[in-house]
Amino acid sequence: MKVDSKKIAIKYLKLSKLRIVELLLITTVPSMVVSIYGFPPLELILFTVLGGTLLAVSANVLNQIFEISTDSLMERTVNRPLVTGEVSKKNAYIYSISLGLFGYLILYTQSTTLAANIALSANIFYSFIYTLILKPRTNQNIVIGGAAGAAPVLIGWSATGAELEIGSWLLFLLVFLWTPAHFWALSLENIDDYKDADFPMLPTQESKKRTAIFIGVYSCATVITSILLAPILQLGITYLVLALLFGIYLMYKSYGLYIDKVKPISYFIFSNTYLAVIFLSMVGDIFITLGSI
Repeated sequence: MKVDSKKIAIKYLKLSKLRIVELLLITTVPSMVVSIYGFPPLELILFTVLGGTLLAVSANVLNQIFEISTDSLMERTVNRPLVTGEVSKKNAYIYSISLGLFGYLILYTQSTTLAANIALSANIFYSFIYTLILKPRTNQNIVIGGAAGAAPVLIGWSATGAELEIGSWLLFLLVFLWTPAHFWALSLENIDDYKDADFPMLPTQESKKRTAIFIGVYSCATVITSILLAPILQLGITYLVLALLFGIYLMYKSYGLYIDKVKPISYFIFSNTYLAVIFLSMVGDIFITLGSI
């Protein structure tokens, strides 16, 4: 019997949930640039992104293995390869562990030991602490679990050999604060799914108004943190103007959500744009500064 390698590849790509890894790309590379206030060697960037991506995909797969039963109850996840049986649980475990080990070895040998250990810790935290302990038990799951999503900042920063100082932790805080509001907006959009799966997400246990208030508070904290980054990281007017403009619009979106003039998916989509602009504007600001020296 002929094996259709293309179909198999598509199944595993679907299992990998690569769109989630976009956050890793958006935050890791700019953090590398900011950590040394310049452009790192291209080889180091490629190995850091590759290693981090493999460990992130490994965690994504473990998450799906542990949540097969609940994924089968939600409309947006019912067609995932593990739920449909396209990929067996055994093969998914092999795939996840192999990617995780390979990703760790790449980071350990090609970047720094610290970067490798942070990435591995984030993998374990997301797979086991968040997925198995926090997510099914508390509506604050994504607040604590957001630490895993913010880890790529520290991975990128430490991969260049730079020490983790206040600037790196402020970048970590930015993503950590951004994550709950971002995810709660998605939860509001898919609230029926989370109710069906009996996950204690904030929108399933609080009213839409109350959830919108929490989103507004975390949005405000995110914007304040982004402004604090300017003096701490010695960023100039380019970054500051963009951070203010996009921060104000993020707050406008959160207020619109509260008064029911903005749909949750609209906030969710813009919050992705906001984070990308914040990190890319840091890079742009640094190169403008270096170019004028």
